Parts: sequence; C-alpha cells; structure tokens
Amino acid sequence: MRLQHRHSGSDSENHIDRRQWLSTLGAVGVATLAGCSDRDDNGNTGRTGSAEDAESAGGAGGTDAVAVDAGTFPRFGVDDLYGEELARDLARRAFERSEYDYGFAGGDLVTPEGEQVTLDIYYRAEREPSRLTAEFVSEELGDNLGIDVAAEAVDGTRFNNEYWTAEPTGGADTVNGEEVEWANPTPQNPGPRSVTSTEPWDMSVVFGLNAHPHNPLANEMFFDGADSHYNPVGYYPQFDAQGLFEEARRASDRDELREAFVEIFENIAREQPYVTLLFSDGLVGYNPDLEGPIEDFSNGWDLPAWHEGEPTVSGSYDTVTPERFATLNPLFNAENGAGIAIGRALDRGYTFDENREYFPLLYDMSTEEGETWTFDVRENLRFSEPYGQVTAGDFVYLVREIHQADWAPTAASGGWDGVEVEQTGEFQFEATLESSNLLWPRTRDPLLYPIPRDLVEPYVRAEDVEGLKRDEELLELRFTGNLGAFELTEWNRGSGTEYVRNDEYYLRDIDEGPDLFSEGPLFEEASISVVPKQASRLGALKAGEADSVAIPSDRYGSYDEDENVAVRRVPTPYNTVLSVNQRANGWSAGPGNPFRLVPFRQALAAAISKRGLIDGVYRGLAEPNFTWQPRWSEFSPADD
Repeated sequence: MRLQHRHSGSDSENHIDRRQWLSTLGAVGVATLAGCSDRDDNGNTGRTGSAEDAESAGGAGGTDAVAVDAGTFPRFGVDDLYGEELARDLARRAFERSEYDYGFAGGDLVTPEGEQVTLDIYYRAEREPSRLTAEFVSEELGDNLGIDVAAEAVDGTRFNNEYWTAEPTGGADTVNGEEVEWANPTPQNPGPRSVTSTEPWDMSVVFGLNAHPHNPLANEMFFDGADSHYNPVGYYPQFDAQGLFEEARRASDRDELREAFVEIFENIAREQPYVTLLFSDGLVGYNPDLEGPIEDFSNGWDLPAWHEGEPTVSGSYDTVTPERFATLNPLFNAENGAGIAIGRALDRGYTFDENREYFPLLYDMSTEEGETWTFDVRENLRFSEPYGQVTAGDFVYLVREIHQADWAPTAASGGWDGVEVEQTGEFQFEATLESSNLLWPRTRDPLLYPIPRDLVEPYVRAEDVEGLKRDEELLELRFTGNLGAFELTEWNRGSGTEYVRNDEYYLRDIDEGPDLFSEGPLFEEASISVVPKQASRLGALKAGEADSVAIPSDRYGSYDEDENVAVRRVPTPYNTVLSVNQRANGWSAGPGNPFRLVPFRQALAAAISKRGLIDGVYRGLAEPNFTWQPRWSEFSPADD
C-alpha cells in the first residue's frame, strides 16, 4: 500500500528550518529570502516546517512570519547568494546534520579521514556546451567549496543505459519519519535510494529536463519521490509535493493554478532537488528573405503562412538537420526530428499560437470543469482514397483499440491511461479523465494523429504490433489526404525527406488563424536534409542552399552579423541542471552522502555563478533558472 508522505515532523538529517536558514545566510541573504517563511501569518508551521520550527518561531507575530509572495525565492548563484563564504557556511550547516565528520582544512573540503573530497562530473561527449559546462562547474566547486572535481566524457546513450536507469525493483524506505513504498517503479525511478544503476556516478550535466512551461502539473513526475515517474537521482522531497500538486489539479481557473504553483516552486527553489543552472536559447539561422520565423517558443506554429519575398506560391522551403529518422510511422515515433518530418505532411489535433494560446487544427477542445472534454472534429478532413472522410469514429477507435491496448505500446499510450473515450456524434467525441485537469491540452496528451480505422483494423484483430510498425502506408504517410501542408514524395532512409505542396490542404478552408492560411502553404516544395557534419550544414546556410539550420552558440556572433543569415533566438523549455546522485552509489569521496542534505545542495548552488556560466559558456544566450519555469511561462513566479 502506498502511504501518504506528508511532512509531519522534523528530519534531523535533511531539513533546515527557516530560523536556522537565516542564521546560516547572515545579513547578506535575509533581504533576498524575505517571503520564504515556512509559517503562516499566525506563526503556525506550514507544509515545509516541523515541530521544531513552530517552537522556535516565538509564537504568533514572530519575526519570520512573512506571507509567501510570487517572486520571493532563493536565487542561488547570483548576487548575495553566490560565493565562497555563503557556500561554505551552507556546507557546514549540512555537516552539522551528518553523522560523518566532513569539514574544511586549508581551503579544501576534506573527508573524515582528512583527505580532500574528490568527485567526478560526467558530461555528454558529443556536445561541446556540455563539456564546457562541466569544466566551469568543476572550477567553481574547486574555488568556492574546495572540492577536486574531474570532468569525464561519456556517450549519452551509454550514460542513460548504465548510469541513469536501473531495473525497476520497488521497495520501501523511511521518508520524513514515515514508511513510503515505491509501488510503481520505473527504470528512471527504480525504487528507494538503495536501488542503484549499474555504474556509480557523483554528478552529471549529461541530461537537461523539460520544465513543461505550458503545463507545470507535469512537473510532478520529477518531484513526488516514490510516486514520480522520473527520479534517477533518488530525491526525497522534504515538502508535501503530492499534496500541493493535488491542490493545483483541483484549481478551478488559471489564476488559482498560478497561485498554487507559487508554493510548489518556492519549495523546489529551496530544496534544489536538481541544482538549477539556466535555460538556454535555441539558435536557428534562416534565409534572410524568409518571412515568418519569430523569437518565441511557438516559432513555426504557422508554417503554412511562411513565404519568401511576396506572399505567393513559389519556391521551396529546405531545412537541414544532423538527425536521421528511425521511423515516420506516426503511431510509434518518439523522436523530435522525425516528428517535424511527419508534421510536414500530417497535422495533429491542435497547436499553440504566438500568444501560447490553444489553436485548433483538426479538432477543437472544450470543457466546463476540466474532467470531461469535448472534441469537435472539423468536417472538411479527408484521408487519401480509399479511406474517405475523417470522423470522430477514427479517433475513438485509435484511442480505444490501439493507444489503450496492452499489445500495442505506441508513443501516445501513456497519455491515454485511465481516460474514458466515447463517440457522441459523427464529428464529436468526449474524453473523461480520472480527475479534473484544466491544463489537459497543454500536457500534449490529447494530441492525436488522424489514422484511418480501415487501415489499422486488420492489425488490431490480429494484435500484430510488428506488422503495424512496418506498415508501408503508415511509414511513408500515403494515407494523409488533405491533412497536411505538403505531401511526402520520398523518404531516403539516410538522407532525409522530400515533399510537394498539398493543393487540397484543409487549413485553407477554416475561419481561424492568419489570412495567409487561405493560400497556404506558400511553397511549391519542401525538404528536410540529413547532414551529419556541422560545417556542411552551416556551409549550406551561408551559400543559400538551406532555409533553416541550427546555429551553435559559439558561432552566434559571426552569423548574427552576417547579412546572408537571419539568426533567431528561440526560447526552449529545457533546464540545464547539475544532477547530483543521492542514491547509494553516489558520492564516491567517503562515507555518507552529503548530496542527500538540503543545505549541501544549496551550497553547491551557491558555489556556481549562473551569470559566469551564461556569459562564459553560453555567450549570454541563456537566462538563469531559479524556479523551474522559464520567465516566459505564464506560471513562472519569478520577479525582475
């Protein structure tokens, strides 16, 4: 049985209370942390406090009784919350709570045996920013905490398979004084801290994590300890993560949601489950004559209205990528690059516009309270012959018989677990969730490709998943009718895809969107070319042989000044974080594992200059991360 792990008592090993926090920080940190109180206005202990906190508060009206306010979060790594003195003070606070005698000697952080603490940090061998980030972090931890850090290169796939995941084992452990069971272990959260990966590791900058800025409810997958889907580092929350996310799910409107997330992100900023560093921009170089690209997370949502020169149908839109496509089967693809290639010829249900608002493509979605959602399918959608008109029945069959079937684990299967789907009309169906979720479209779970029932029905009857994966009509997108801006004409397995304009594109007959949708797409042809060598990709852009190519951050300046290239800084949702291994095979320096101690993770965060990292490694093309949400998210509680 899964026990609730609400915080009900002090944790002498992991919890640092509010009064001790301010004492540790001293005068330099008090102003920055105003508003981070664990108590309400009456001096009562809140979710993150303990019996010790209530006793030390001095009763109602205590000096720490400050209401939580959006933006008042510890901003580790900048200004007064960065530097050697603060980092070492926080580390000492952690060691006071440890049974092992770590400390400082001659400027070095030393083990109980008196040896300097030596740790490894892994970075992704194939990515230069990952190496530079690891080297910067190593220097900062050496200068400010006296740790000898060795940066080690590793292949990303190997790190995932041997260091980052483990056999799901389950089990139980004591968290905040209560026994907690890992009832649904996954490879990324295989069980308690005693369950470890094959290879030991200390720290890593190999992987970033998605902040889910459209839908922060999805962040629960990182922070709910035993119940989270994703917890390779073995983080045990010291706040009631499950309870706070449940409150957020029960919110009746967006304002309530934003208010609920303030407390969640305050706790995450305080506990540093992953040591947050930054959000980097994506850099894309475009043909300067191309009209359409914008510096926004929704860049590309209106591709059918993009054009070169006058807004008339002409020319070709050509992009270059380093990534080959393993499959173009819409049911089984889980790769972003292949998703873009599929998307040239086949729309999904909806997108988000430049204001990050829901925009209906194949269907509109509506709800009253977030539990039952109505899908209204456009009536001008057609598959290729012989499959005919797209109806609600095609979507309902797809969900019930494939996405929710045990024999066919598709890329979308997880998003439809526990959802009841019912057709209510020829062009309408309903989906009822297990619990209310006002942000359901923003989870992207209800994004469906249109797939003809008659095409997949033989595979469903035979429960033939391998046949479904290999079906040529699915792999080569032969069924797409008027459902995409272009028609796929060729997929060269190693070199890319080629398309021609879809003269029957349904989007020309809708009332929403830019006026140019009525003419779109405005290119006669399109292509996506796979070019592994970076120099060749960039050369194609400068020579005018490509319209869109990713730009490495170290080349930003030269391309930004090149009149033959228009460079766009496109915000991304991905956190660059320092992951610290809180499991039993973390912390190779000696006994115990200080990574498990909240104030030690705070010490790491205080030792790393976010501005130094952004300026020195990312050329200023990033923003600091404090609250797990980028500043452009409507749910970011960060102030200026």
